[in-house]
Amino acid sequence: IRRLSGHDETVTTVLFDPTDQYLASGSSDDTLVIWSRRDGESLLTFEQGNEYDVTTAAFSPDGKRIVTGDGENELKIWDTETGDEIMTLTGHTATVTSAAYSPSGKQIVSASWDNTLRLWNADTGKSIATLAGHTDDITAVTFSPNPSRIVSASEDKTVRVWHAKTTRLIATLQGSSHSILCVAVSPDQRFIVAGSKQAIRLWALP
Repeated sequence: IRRLSGHDETVTTVLFDPTDQYLASGSSDDTLVIWSRRDGESLLTFEQGNEYDVTTAAFSPDGKRIVTGDGENELKIWDTETGDEIMTLTGHTATVTSAAYSPSGKQIVSASWDNTLRLWNADTGKSIATLAGHTDDITAVTFSPNPSRIVSASEDKTVRVWHAKTTRLIATLQGSSHSILCVAVSPDQRFIVAGSKQAIRLWALP
């Protein structure tokens, strides 16, 4: 249908906004670009202001904000209408690999190569909790709205399920013989799917 050009380096993450009118792309060129889905026009360019890759991005549920993670161990929250940086979230000690907004938009969860997840207040940027338990780099994280869960994947070959409100570890899902690189929760909130080398595994959501 269309080829979008504008980044100078490898594109590391792509996603649609909640309204399906726009898409965003992050790159190793230190930028995130918002595009019009209808005509492919570049609408906004967010510049990280450092020399590190944009590694992940996630829209807020209302699409008015987007959070990015980078190789400088930080997250940044941006206004998608003006392109202004709203705040920077610091606390991780290694590259941020994944981030997600809660269904309410009030919280953000982030994953890092420092083996931890962090839960943040999306309005103030304050760190609410650090979720520790993985023993190797965390590669992906997502929210499940009902029941209220955080699901994370790691190079320690496990998927872990956490209670989103109490941050208590609910379950450690094992069985993979390789690092788990991606994870998702089914739309009906019944299943977790995760991908690793030459395998996809499916679990019931605890």
